Amino acid sequence: MSLTMKAFVLVLASCAGFMQAHAAEREQVRMVINLVAGTKMPFPPNLRNNIARTERVQLDTNGATTACLRLDDKQRWCYEHIAPIGARAEMLRIRSEPADGLQVGQIYHYVDDYDLDGAVDVGSTTKLEGQPHAPIGVVSQFFHRGTNRGDQFRGDYQKLYDDGIQIALKYLGE
Repeated sequence: MSLTMKAFVLVLASCAGFMQAHAAEREQVRMVINLVAGTKMPFPPNLRNNIARTERVQLDTNGATTACLRLDDKQRWCYEHIAPIGARAEMLRIRSEPADGLQVGQIYHYVDDYDLDGAVDVGSTTKLEGQPHAPIGVVSQFFHRGTNRGDQFRGDYQKLYDDGIQIALKYLGE
């Protein structure tokens, strides 16, 4: 086999390996969506001493499914699968929020993946400021892939999305 042919085969093999890794990410997103749809609501729903990680599951009339799990006593992860209706894109939204309610100084994150390709399309971080009796939400970071707004935060939101996917695969439904 000639040297150029060997080089071509090596390049082709490396491209195939890259495409398989990217497809695995898409597959993980689909697995999380299936977990969100298949997770049962903890029963009874208002039990304060429920030790299940899954806190709530809700099916919306517009085809959205939401499941929230409590990773520990401080943090809650919520996953929303929003079905495509009309011109609306199918999306997966992941939120990371404090579990103990609204308090000044807390930080809320969310990321959206509109085409379910494993790459974040929109991300936002909101910090609660103001007085304890009247907190005010201030958007401290924002990322939008389509307009390259907040492109310096892309890595942070992609890490949040990837962490959320891994947490859902490990804990959702427990």
